[in-house]
Amino acid sequence: MKHVKIFLVAVSTAALGGCGASLPSLSTGSLLGGGSKAAAENANPNDPVARTMDVAATSARALKCGYNFDPAKLKNQFLSSEAAANPPDAAKLTQVYDTAFNGVSKSLAEKGADYCSELKVAKIKLALTRHLAGDYTPSPPEPVEEEGLLSGWGGGGGSNSSDEGGARMKQVFEN
Repeated sequence: MKHVKIFLVAVSTAALGGCGASLPSLSTGSLLGGGSKAAAENANPNDPVARTMDVAATSARALKCGYNFDPAKLKNQFLSSEAAANPPDAAKLTQVYDTAFNGVSKSLAEKGADYCSELKVAKIKLALTRHLAGDYTPSPPEPVEEEGLLSGWGGGGGSNSSDEGGARMKQVFEN
């Protein structure tokens, strides 16, 4: 009987371990002191590579949605600005820009005309306007609602809840 109680406590503890959203997550990297090299390099969301990728991706998205601007001029202005601030990185950033622009363009070519929703167009316009004005800071990341395994159970259940869930899913897949 004592072993059964210990077993149940252990199972309960393991089952409830994921319920604490405010607790730091555990991974093998956090337990063993390791971390991915890419995560360490991308710790600063406003480093030259992050700025380059954001400006290139915004340019490709704006072209997809039919914005009338000169993407080559934006690229040259951005790379000139970065070269003035970080001269040794200029060649690397040119390659990063081209790779990001071509990758996003290729990815968007496969998407249909419904890619350019009102929300998407508004976000692109905001970012493109900033970049054309010389502000190359990356767009802030989208807030992501973390939902647990059982988060959809027990709530409202009315017709609005399914409409909201469908809208959330659509937003996730559009990004």
